[in-house]
Amino acid sequence: MATFETRVAAEVAFLRQHDAVMTISDLPPLGVAAGHAFGIPAVATGNFTWDWIYEHYDGGQSVADRIGDVYRLAATALRMPMWGGFATFPAVRDLPLVARRSRREGRAVREAVDLPVDRPGVRTSFGGYGLDALDEQALRQLDGYHVLTPAAFNDQLLYERGFRYEDLVKAVDVVVTKPGYGIISECLANQTALLYTSRGDFREYPVLVDAMPAFLRCGFIPHDDLFSGRWQPYLDAVLGQPAPPTMPATNGADVAADILLELLCPAKAGRRRNG
Repeated sequence: MATFETRVAAEVAFLRQHDAVMTISDLPPLGVAAGHAFGIPAVATGNFTWDWIYEHYDGGQSVADRIGDVYRLAATALRMPMWGGFATFPAVRDLPLVARRSRREGRAVREAVDLPVDRPGVRTSFGGYGLDALDEQALRQLDGYHVLTPAAFNDQLLYERGFRYEDLVKAVDVVVTKPGYGIISECLANQTALLYTSRGDFREYPVLVDAMPAFLRCGFIPHDDLFSGRWQPYLDAVLGQPAPPTMPATNGADVAADILLELLCPAKAGRRRNG
């Protein structure tokens, strides 16, 4: 935060250069502060706030307080499900889930990545967190499953063939991951089960874990069993669960677009809703 005001000034110069009319921030305070300083609507969107995160840790309250002061300058916050925080925003509007849904047939994607169709497919998704210690030999010996690991499959090849990551989520039966809003929402939207492990002392973690069972088939795997490849009982259990009785709406992006249009052009937004 020591350089915050300097960075705000740089962002304001950028906004002026590009004749910006609104800032939309996935909750870093810099975008809110810059939008407010430039005199345009500053909107925040996400499922947790950084003041809420920082106040959870020893020594983080002063940073949380400064972030909260910036959040109070926002025009509104668009809050996604599975949320935490938001007490410092002057106005909050709730969204349905924002999720990327595949437009592809799952079988076509399975064929594109050479994933067998006669047994459940499993995909690891840990972003930038490496799984160097993962026992891939053990995974190859799982009974009745085919596991796509980063070492066995290059996502870039999928993209070069016109597919998207959500297509692969739809193509597999289970994603093994650390819980985060993005992967949870994609598994839900594409009706894929989720097997998750601990991500350490992160305040959002219990919020997500508590919410998941109402949305999708899910289960927990400890780190020891994750890295040693002892996935069999966990995969069997998660795929043995019944699907949740109802699926929540996943049109949060459309709802958010209408709200943003309303903030920019109230009269035009009204015509769109009525026509």
